[in-house]
Amino acid sequence: MRPQEFKNIWTSTGDKLSPLTESRLVGLNLKPTTIEFLTTSGLPVDAAPYLTFADDSADKFNGIVRLTDQFEFLEDEFKKWIVIGSCSDGDPIAINIEQNDQIDWLDHDNYFEPGFFNSSIEALADCLVIYRQFIQDIQRENGEGAYLNGDFSDNQFESLKNKLLKVDSRALIDNGFWKEQLDMDLAMRDDNKKER
Repeated sequence: MRPQEFKNIWTSTGDKLSPLTESRLVGLNLKPTTIEFLTTSGLPVDAAPYLTFADDSADKFNGIVRLTDQFEFLEDEFKKWIVIGSCSDGDPIAINIEQNDQIDWLDHDNYFEPGFFNSSIEALADCLVIYRQFIQDIQRENGEGAYLNGDFSDNQFESLKNKLLKVDSRALIDNGFWKEQLDMDLAMRDDNKKER
C-alpha cells in the first residue's frame, strides 16, 4: 500500500497517524521507500491489536530510534533494528535494516529474540487496515463487544487470514506476530464459548 493511500484510508475514520520528519531518519540506513512511507503517512498513534507506534519526537522510548539506543547494554549486532513501536506486552516492533527493511517483533523477555511481523512497512500498513476492518465488521454484524468477546464466525476468521496472506504471503509463518495474534483470537473465542 502506498503511503498516501494508507493515509487516506486510515484517517477516513478519524484515526490519527504520526508522520515523521526526515531529519529523524538520518543515519538509520532505511530504504528510500521506507523513508517515504514514514514521512508521507507515518504509522498510527495506536492500532489494533493493542499496538503503539513511534511519534515525531527525539524521545528514545517514544520516537524512532535504534534498539541499541533504547537498550544501551545490547551488543552491536542489535544495531540492525530500528524501533518503530511496541506490542501490548512491551515487545519492540522494529525495522530490520539487514533484512531489506523487514518488520520484526522482538521478545524482550528472551533477550530480544526476533519474530517475523511483516515483509515491509507497506505490508504492515496493509495488515493494520485489514485487522481494523475485521474488528469493525464483526462489531457491526455481531455487536459492539464482539471483538472482546471473541464473537466472530469461521467465515469471518478465514476471510481475515486470506486477506492477510494476500498482502503478505509470509504474514502467518510460525513464530510470526500475526500467526500468534490469530491463534490468541481463536483461543479467546473458544474460552468465551465455554463460558456461555
